[in-house]
This record gives sequence, C-alpha cells and structure tokens, in this order.
Amino acid sequence: MKGFFSFEQLSGEYALLGRDVEHGVPTACYGLSDAQKYLIGALPSCRTVYVTADALTAKRARDSIAALSGKRCALLAAKDEVLTYRRALSKDALFARLNALYEWQTGADVLVCDIESALQLVPLRLPVVTLAAGGETDLSALLSSLVSLGYSREYNVEGKGSFALRGDILDIWPVNLEHPVRIDFFGDEVEAIKPYDEVTAERYPVLDRVDICSATDAFYEEGEKERVVRSLRQEARRAKSTQAAGRMNAIADAVETSEEASDFCLPLLSCAAPLFSILPEDTLVLFDECKLITDKLDGLWKEHMERCSQLLEGGEAMTFSLRQYVAPEDIEDEIALLPKLALSAFLSDVRLFRPLSVHNFTSAPVRRYLNSFEDLLSDLTIWKRTGYRVMLWCGTSERAQKTKEQLFDNGFPSVPLPQKLYDFKGIAVLDGTLEQGFLVHESKLAVIGTGDLFRKTAAARRIKKKRGDLFLAPEVGDYAVHETYGVGKITGTKKIETTDGIKEYVALEYRDGDTL
Repeated sequence: MKGFFSFEQLSGEYALLGRDVEHGVPTACYGLSDAQKYLIGALPSCRTVYVTADALTAKRARDSIAALSGKRCALLAAKDEVLTYRRALSKDALFARLNALYEWQTGADVLVCDIESALQLVPLRLPVVTLAAGGETDLSALLSSLVSLGYSREYNVEGKGSFALRGDILDIWPVNLEHPVRIDFFGDEVEAIKPYDEVTAERYPVLDRVDICSATDAFYEEGEKERVVRSLRQEARRAKSTQAAGRMNAIADAVETSEEASDFCLPLLSCAAPLFSILPEDTLVLFDECKLITDKLDGLWKEHMERCSQLLEGGEAMTFSLRQYVAPEDIEDEIALLPKLALSAFLSDVRLFRPLSVHNFTSAPVRRYLNSFEDLLSDLTIWKRTGYRVMLWCGTSERAQKTKEQLFDNGFPSVPLPQKLYDFKGIAVLDGTLEQGFLVHESKLAVIGTGDLFRKTAAARRIKKKRGDLFLAPEVGDYAVHETYGVGKITGTKKIETTDGIKEYVALEYRDGDTL
C-alpha cells in the first residue's frame, strides 16, 4: 500500500490541502469523519506525529494509518506513573513506550500518541546495543552494559527487560522485540542469534543481528548521579515535616545505592526533554480534534498539579516532580516552528496554534453491510454504473478469497490492486484489516472497511490472555496492595471534591487507622 494514496491522486480539497502541507502552512480541516482523518494522516510524505485526545483513539489511528499507508507506524504509550519512586512495579507501559521511541529513532514514518504520552518527558536518544553473528564482544562488559540499560539478570527469562546467562549462552528479551532471543557465544565471538517462543520454546529463523534497546528512559551523564543525590538531600532538608523528610531521604538513599538511574529523577537529568522539542524541524504534527485534546490537556495538568502538591506534602514527591509533565503553555512554544495540521469533525477553536489556511470537507458515511451481501451488491451496481473504484478490506485471506468468489458469481470480477491510485479501476478485494471505510466523491473512490463488512466474531472480541493473568474485582473487606504504601483493607469508596469536581476513590484503611 505504500505510496498508493496521495494528496494529488485524491484530487479536490485533498490536493489543495497537500499543497499547504508541502509548504508548511499551519492549517485546520473541518467536516472530517474519523476514517478521513486517518486517511489524511497516511498521506504526508514527511515524517509525522499524530496526536489524539485518548489512548484508545491513538491505537485506532495507528492501525488505520499503517493499513492505508504501508508505513512504519509507532504507538507511543504513556507511562503508568511518573510522580512516585517505584522499584517493584510492572513496566509493560514503559517498555511499550521505549519500543515506540526506538521505532521512531530508527526511522519510523509516523509516531502516534495521545496527549498524556506527549506530555511526559522522553530521552534525547535511546542507547542501543547491537550484536551481529560472527562479530566479537566482551561478554562481561556486555553484561555490565545491559544492567546499566535497565535489564535485570534472572535465573530464567520470563519477561521483557530481563536476561539470563548459562555458560556461553545468553538469553535476553529486548524490550523492542516480540520474543526473546538466545545468543550463543564461543569465547567473545557471537556464533548464533536465535529467537524463540517464550511459552512453547519454538525456534524462529536465525537472525544476522539484533538490536537491544534500552529498558529504561533515565541515564546519568558523567558526575550527574552525585548532583542528583545532592538535589534530593536538599529537597529533604526543605520538607514540611519530619515524616516527609524521612521519606525523601529514603528516596535519596535508594537512588544513591541503585546501579541505574530512576525515571523519578528525569526532570533533573540532562538526557530528558519534552517530545515536541526534539522533533526534526520538518516533522508535521497533526492534532486529531484540537478541542478534545486541549480539554484533556487542561484536566491532566490540573490533576497533575494536585497530585504533586499532595505527594510533596507527604514526602512522596519533590518540587521538581511537577516538571514530569510539560506545562500546556510550553507545548505551544515547542510546536511554534513545526508544521501543524488540525483535524476536526466540526468547526471549533484551535487553541494550540493559529491556522493560516482552512479546508472544509464533506464527510460521506460508509454504509454498514455487516454480512448483508445483497446490500453490498446493490451499492456495487450503482458504483459500477457511475464509474467508482471500490476497495473491500476483508481482514483475512480466507474471507478475501470467499468474497472474490461471491462477487465473481454475481457478475463483479475483482482486479489486483495496482501500485498507484491513478491506475486503479474496478473492484479490489484485500486481505488486510481496516476498521472503518470512507467515500471520496471527488476521485470516485469507495473504501469499505472490515468493520463495515463483517460483524466481529466472539474469537475476535476475546481478550488475549497471557499465562498467569488473573483479575478479580475488589470488594469491601478485601485487602489490596498500594504501590507506595503497601497492604491496606478496602473499606468502600469515598467522594472527594477537587478543582475538577467531585471524584470517587477507593478507600484503604491501614493498621493505625489511617485512611488512604
């Protein structure tokens, strides 16, 4: 699909928009369906950052843009927690975030993120250790490097970010790979690099080389650790209570004795920076529904300030912790010199920048067929008569083959999809997945998504379960483990008034009667 769609080939308003994008004009587009937004996100020839209001929309955008463009698209997740010092906590969100940053650093065309993930600091550059079959490396030095990059040495490799050494065999699960790899050494020479399945131990094709991306986003420069520890001690001396000072000093002790840097200290480290400030100057930033994004931004910032204030009083955060999120006013400064594009369904204010060009689109909804083949045949008859090109995304090769046969039996033979939209005529049946389709009347094009054609089966809706996964809804009287304060007893829920209104929280009671 790479290069199949383009602004010029779609013609009409899309072609005019393409010229504004090419010249870097700050632009706003209105009247777009979600599917049309993702289409526009797939069209630019430059590298692109696509920003949404929430994580679910970000994932949907990444999947659709990748399907329509054939480009490398990375999904930047937000970290679960940035304010408290934690050592024993799931790092799945962090590893997903690091993998996306690695993808972007190694040439991904599109980076998709929700506004919360865009607020969080990122490393200027992620360190990567590269091993090649037939190459040589000092094994002991390699192990030290892995520890400094946040990898933990275990007896067995059972999760990302861990490694195990047995003789001359190194098992490691890089955070940027779907499966772990076994690396055979002969002395200091890398003999073979063998990916394998972590559950079945099935072997995958041997690799010529492997990149091992950092498992942490925090790094010390020369002499920086001592400066950070001094800053933490100074924070403790300024604490408002003896109890808070004790907790701050405990954090300082933990940072001082740890071999690796902690992301708790990111605002103090020279390796960290806001996302938008490190983008190349020709990177196009697209905002999917600016109004929703700025509303979410305001809410996140208010909640962040409130949490910082509460945790600071208790000694769980420091004054610099506020800088774990980028302030809303700073975002406007950071994107000021970048090309920008706002995409919206309805006319609304664009608070993040001032558009110098505006485009109005007509959003034409795609009919939902949902296994009603007769309705599809009826529309295909009309489209064939009026000269429309039609793309049907069937999701699997089996469905695609069956659809081709059904269409042929009803007088609608399908054609292979050419490399360019200019050369496309007739009906193309694809085995790829596109959640939702769209109509572009200017270029007589009908794109029918998988979700427009078929109902989701029970198997498709089933959540993928990993070995050992278990979730039980807590009830009053149960015990729960808080990531900072430990085991407490659930006493119910409590409504607390904040500047954003009244919110409901789970109440935990501790041994001395304290309630969290």
